[in-house]
Amino acid sequence: MDDVLIPPAQLEAIQDALHAGAAEASTALGTWIDRPARIELDAVEQVPLHDATSALGDAEEPVCFCAVGLEGALGGCMILAFDDRSGLTLADLLMDKPPGSASEWGDMERSAAEETANIVFCAYLNALSRAMRADLMPTPPRFARDYPSSLLEFALMDQAVAGDRVMFGRTQFHIDETAVDWKLLFVPDAASMATLRDAFPGGQAQ
Repeated sequence: MDDVLIPPAQLEAIQDALHAGAAEASTALGTWIDRPARIELDAVEQVPLHDATSALGDAEEPVCFCAVGLEGALGGCMILAFDDRSGLTLADLLMDKPPGSASEWGDMERSAAEETANIVFCAYLNALSRAMRADLMPTPPRFARDYPSSLLEFALMDQAVAGDRVMFGRTQFHIDETAVDWKLLFVPDAASMATLRDAFPGGQAQ
């Protein structure tokens, strides 16, 4: 339904806030792991839920994600999704091991992914909080591994998604010049779409 869409000018303003969050997340992540880190967010789009599912990867291949719920001015969730190779490579880098050392998701690897996600989510939400002049807080991150459709069902089962659409952006992580492919989904619940429209009334057109 078109009435649940964020207009282009407002979506651009939200994208600008998330770009600021990516810059802050780069600094925070680099400080935590004590090595150069860069996070780049491509254009943010509103896509139908089934398109977001496809964008997460091959429907027949398991995918991992860390998700947090949103509390405060917005409800819904944020998700960082990644395949096994990308996630385990990042875990190796965070634990100062050569890439390829980890072959499965143990407690240490899950913890590394969750802590990384928490740092990224907090940076993004801090940037959104400033842009909206409102309080936004994440719940503790949760890790899961399943097929794309099942993961999104699990992440979204406690909320109503406006028009079955999500905000989707491809996020590139670079650590010590090693690219790690993670995907960011920002999924406001139905009530939060109106909140976002009110918080960004004219985007850059104002």
